[in-house]
Amino acid sequence: MTSRNPFIWPLAASVLAIAACAPAWASQNQPTTPPPRPVLIQPTAAQQRFRQTVQQNQVRDQLRKNQVEHQLRQESIERTRRPASSSSTANDPQVDKAQQAQDQLYQAQQRDRVQRYSDALLPQPVPQATKASAPAHSSSNGGG
Repeated sequence: MTSRNPFIWPLAASVLAIAACAPAWASQNQPTTPPPRPVLIQPTAAQQRFRQTVQQNQVRDQLRKNQVEHQLRQESIERTRRPASSSSTANDPQVDKAQQAQDQLYQAQQRDRVQRYSDALLPQPVPQATKASAPAHSSSNGGG
């Protein structure tokens, strides 16, 4: 019986259209809230000491590893020279240059790691919440 009523189809279409628009209308009428401010978590003294100790140990381990690698390279270069020690070969200048380059690289890497180690000894700065940003924001609104 309802299928013969001429008012059902326009009424159903109107109800569906209103239902489809309702979520968009509701979201437009809701007040927008600003996103929450980020919370700065300041590490405790124990956390800072732990982080510093971890950094120191990592750099110290890297220094030791590089020392061992350098010693292995030096031994490898010396083994390369031993058979030729009885007679000078054309490779000696190349081996000398390669060894000198390896030494310079090793020294630069060690200086870098020592610097990082000493940097790790320094206390890390803790980010502070800036209070100057709030007054600057309110003064940019024209004071009212």
